[in-house]
Amino acid sequence: MMSQRRGNRSTAEESEANLDDAIKECVRFIVCREGSKIPIKRAEIVKHLNTTCQTLANQVNTVLVEANKTLKRVYGYKLVQVEAKSGIQYIVVLTEECDSVQSNVNDPLQRKLLVAALTHIYMSGGPVKEDDMWKFLSEAGLLEENDHVGRKILTHTFTRQMYLKYSKIGEGELARNVFEWGQRALEEVPKLFLLNKMAQAFEKSPDFWCEQYKEATEEVNST
Repeated sequence: MMSQRRGNRSTAEESEANLDDAIKECVRFIVCREGSKIPIKRAEIVKHLNTTCQTLANQVNTVLVEANKTLKRVYGYKLVQVEAKSGIQYIVVLTEECDSVQSNVNDPLQRKLLVAALTHIYMSGGPVKEDDMWKFLSEAGLLEENDHVGRKILTHTFTRQMYLKYSKIGEGELARNVFEWGQRALEEVPKLFLLNKMAQAFEKSPDFWCEQYKEATEEVNST
């Protein structure tokens, strides 16, 4: 009987050790993927854990929960589940509001484009038509009129990274492509940061823009 108890205890300890290994491997995998800003498919995580740690399907939720705790504590990240056409996906976002998007986007030009695009959408109060966005960025001196590479940063790079949402609205001749804030931007970029930048540029008080100021301060108070 005592031998059986020792055996059971050994099995439980081994199972716990395997779970710890899976959590560490899950964290490592997510941190390695974070740099691309591309959403991570749950199926990719499951496959990786099964390959490296032989993690069972019914253990994946536990591994993800514990891995998320480690991401927050050690790296200041969190996993956020996002809408996807096929399967569950996650993005890795900062847990603390940043004072800028410098830590999120390394390339200076891309950073300027992102801040300008998000600000234009925010100050416009809703989706911005594609043509209006190109006109704005051209007048701001950030994109040449026929800079297709620069435009692709917005329509592809920032869209895949979920900083921007790029979609078509309307039907037939009335159909238009529009830009909106993506889920990563909603999670990471404080609207008050953008509004303060606007205020500095135009030498105004942030509350000069009443609606935007109300939205930005409500966002701060809700966190």
